[in-house]
Amino acid sequence: MDTEEDTPRPNDLQDGTMAEVNALRDLLSQIGDPDAAHDAGVIDDDEYAERKARKLAYTAALAAYDSGETLDVSALIDQMRERASQPTQTEQNTANIDYLLMTVGGDQ
Repeated sequence: MDTEEDTPRPNDLQDGTMAEVNALRDLLSQIGDPDAAHDAGVIDDDEYAERKARKLAYTAALAAYDSGETLDVSALIDQMRERASQPTQTEQNTANIDYLLMTVGGDQ
């Protein structure tokens, strides 16, 4: 008959990590695709930046857990907010083209 001493105890650290990984995956699935939602006009620019930042942070945190690292998700979200608020390369290119057309003229 098995006794309590014979029963292997779960590794509390591993269980905590798995719980956090599962929570991050759930949060990531709830965010969905911020780019598609923004393009469809479902969310405004501020909500887009917030969702994009959270998606980047959760994805980076999951990658870190896979490699055996542990990150401070709250600090990572703050970093990603700054990154998500920056214009994309496409937005920069469009602005540059618009500026050139405005200054040089597009009808030449």
